[in-house]
Amino acid sequence: MFFRNQSPQPDRLDLRFGIASPSQWGASPVGSPTKLIRNLDDEFESPQLLLKEALFQVRTLNRSNLAAAKRIKLATALQQRLWPTFAAARDALRKNEDGVPEPQPQRELLDMTDEVIGALGACYLSVVEADYRTDERHGRAELTHILESATRVMELTHLQQRLRALRFQPLPQNAWLAVNTLYCVLCRAGVQNTAVPAMCDDRLLLDTDGTTRPQRIYALIQAFGLFDCFTWSKRRQRFLDSYCVALPDALVISYLPKIAVGGIVRFTHAHQDGPPSRSAAQGTIHRVLIDCNVLADAVRQDKETGRQHLTQASSATAACLAGLPPLARRPILRAMLRSLEHGVPPHRPDQSERHRCDFRLETGFDRVSAHLQMVFTADQAKRAHMLGNAAFAGRSATQNDSGEGALGTEWVVLQQSDQHSIVSTKETRYTKPIALGSVVVYGIGDEGFLRPSIGEVARIVRLDDAQIVIGITRRARFATLVNVFAAVSEDAPDHSAGQVPCLLAYDDDLGWCVISSPRSSLPVGCPIQIRTRHLRVATRLKRLRAITPHFMLFELDAMEPRLGTPSYPSARRRHRHSGIIMTSHLRGVTEPTEELRRPRRRQG
Repeated sequence: MFFRNQSPQPDRLDLRFGIASPSQWGASPVGSPTKLIRNLDDEFESPQLLLKEALFQVRTLNRSNLAAAKRIKLATALQQRLWPTFAAARDALRKNEDGVPEPQPQRELLDMTDEVIGALGACYLSVVEADYRTDERHGRAELTHILESATRVMELTHLQQRLRALRFQPLPQNAWLAVNTLYCVLCRAGVQNTAVPAMCDDRLLLDTDGTTRPQRIYALIQAFGLFDCFTWSKRRQRFLDSYCVALPDALVISYLPKIAVGGIVRFTHAHQDGPPSRSAAQGTIHRVLIDCNVLADAVRQDKETGRQHLTQASSATAACLAGLPPLARRPILRAMLRSLEHGVPPHRPDQSERHRCDFRLETGFDRVSAHLQMVFTADQAKRAHMLGNAAFAGRSATQNDSGEGALGTEWVVLQQSDQHSIVSTKETRYTKPIALGSVVVYGIGDEGFLRPSIGEVARIVRLDDAQIVIGITRRARFATLVNVFAAVSEDAPDHSAGQVPCLLAYDDDLGWCVISSPRSSLPVGCPIQIRTRHLRVATRLKRLRAITPHFMLFELDAMEPRLGTPSYPSARRRHRHSGIIMTSHLRGVTEPTEELRRPRRRQG
């Protein structure tokens, strides 16, 4: 049966999946579905072994000449068997905030998962290629095969996109191309919103009867491409999906739009191999327009409202915001609006700005504290030893996978300014742990690393060529170790149970601030006392300026502490005072520089 009542399409749509057809392999047909998946019914010692066997079976299937119906039946049986393993890997990733490098067993499991998803997707794409007609005169069976296969590919791509985002990896170009092409194919047949029995377990993709629709899956795949998910913590990435689903028309997607839409829009097309772009590609025929205005308006409204009391919230997104800590809501909404209004930065910055220098970097509260102890130590021999120690010198790794030294694993500066730095390195299993949202100290060369800036890991991108790109936002230009006591009296003992090790930091724009662990339980507005061996300062935590899974940054009262403008010990001062009282971690604070004598800027 042919769909002759459809108006003829003026331009045909070619498929460019680039997969090998089964006939190219020259393999013999596989047996029955029962025989194909029999080996997967056994109890495997580990998920890795199950996925290894499944990958062999899927590749065998892809090399076999089969009718479309049988190929779909076999691929569906394999997908049903493997989906619980895929979902378990995804759920485990969402529960931790680990960064890079990944533990070896986890990396093997997730790499194998990615391979199996890609192989299963290729199996369904071969069905589409076999049954697709460029003149679009499809029979009912052919269109059914195309619809089911396209839906399965989108389900797998949706899962792959979430798994890779949790690993700080972008979706592959061939996956973007496949879903964009398939969506246009379905639109031309008018079946993009047809209900299909679901294989996935994601409630955001499912109707009440257990079916799903290609339009819904495609919209969430595109929505994830609108935001810079590499700046989002793993526990927050789910919020992107739930927020978009809460708005019925968050994204209005139109194939071959007939009217121009103003405001915030994005474009893609049938052969685009990346996320939506801010402008339409030249010379494209099969264009798709994504109207983001409803989503942007909702984000603006929620950001301005700044909901702290959700009992008074009545909008469609109130339930989504309830799942976020109150102090995290406005920062997340600001980040969403920034992506919508200004776009997502490229995964790999312009290489023309790349330059090599002796960039040093330490991450994590413990390593940052150890480094600051070294900066202020009076023991010159200890300082020289630690700076000469490759494991403590701020390099990305002490050796690479070939067993050689650190050559090729140093940091390369891609972009740098006073407030932001983008650096890259070769990822190996020896790379120092780097987590999104962790506090860092960084500088250039020995002298720069002895006078480090304090920053936050704001972005991590792992590229397919084993490069990792790290974005750093500066939080302060000075920091030192202190103990903080909450609401204590002057006669309280120095080592009471209420002391919290923190960093007392200073930045010219922010002033004095305290950086603490998120487990410190210091509330906003809390009166505190900052103590060292030679100094006690009473002040108050005025405002929370940053919160991540790894630290919190509090602005202090504008008038307190009256400590002037600090600086790190200079090389000359370190040498001059090497034998006296350099043990004070607040030497840079108690002995302010000449800048203290200058009139302070009036706070606006």
